[in-house]
Amino acid sequence: MQVEDRKTSERKFAEFAEFLKEFVTELNRLGADGWVVLVEGARDVRAMRDVGYRGRIVSIAAAKGSESRLANSKTVVIMTDLDREGRRLAARYAKALTHRGLVVSLAQRRRLLAASRGVFRHIENLKRFSYLVADVEI
Repeated sequence: MQVEDRKTSERKFAEFAEFLKEFVTELNRLGADGWVVLVEGARDVRAMRDVGYRGRIVSIAAAKGSESRLANSKTVVIMTDLDREGRRLAARYAKALTHRGLVVSLAQRRRLLAASRGVFRHIENLKRFSYLVADVEI
């Protein structure tokens, strides 16, 4: 039974690794098109860089007025944590940014939540998987 559990675990891990490569590649394409990723804090910024994201990132915690720092952007990907507080922040910023006329995407956050299957809840923990995405297209 343990062998079967290990095989299942290894399969899920391999699936997540493949998802993460595709996910970061997609984010990089969006970033190249001028999309901005909104995260909660500095550790989230570092984690996004560690997994290979090269586009513009704005941190909510870095300074007051993160909404105004997004004013010259047209499209924002909200990548707050996958916990209750992250969900609350995502809803708040989605509403505020949409009200300012920006296009807001929560689809990537939802995809990450579904793919993570509870492996992690905080964006900063993506850095643990950085070795999996060493060959991501930039």
